[in-house]
Amino acid sequence: PPPPPPPAENLLAVEPDARLYYDDVPSFPDSIRYVIRESETWGNIWAQATRGQASAPPLPVVDFSRSIVLLVGAGKLRTGDQIHVDSVGTRNGRLVAVVRTTVDCHSIPNAAYPFELVRVKRSDRPVAFVERRAKAPDCE
Repeated sequence: PPPPPPPAENLLAVEPDARLYYDDVPSFPDSIRYVIRESETWGNIWAQATRGQASAPPLPVVDFSRSIVLLVGAGKLRTGDQIHVDSVGTRNGRLVAVVRTTVDCHSIPNAAYPFELVRVKRSDRPVAFVERRAKAPDCE
């Protein structure tokens, strides 16, 4: 059979400076994919994301007329496992975010709850999250 179509057209890698926050504390204990399109929700999500910090970092300024923020959380994994929004594009009238969960085969068996907050170009389109799973590069 022919290979499946790519998850999106115009797929662009998410730049490293687009990452607003990353942690692996249980701020979001369940798997989550969430789109933040306005300031009040952003403030609430930021407070929840940083509540495990002894001194919470200041809320990053996001111009919601130009950007939206994507929250991706993996739920309960193990220390060393990660989650990232790799790239964003469009397909069939939707914004598509490719989310990669990477499992570390040498991880410590302690619970971790990795999540990421990433800024992407504003779109009022519905957002579809395309899931990818991978093993860490040093796994055989």
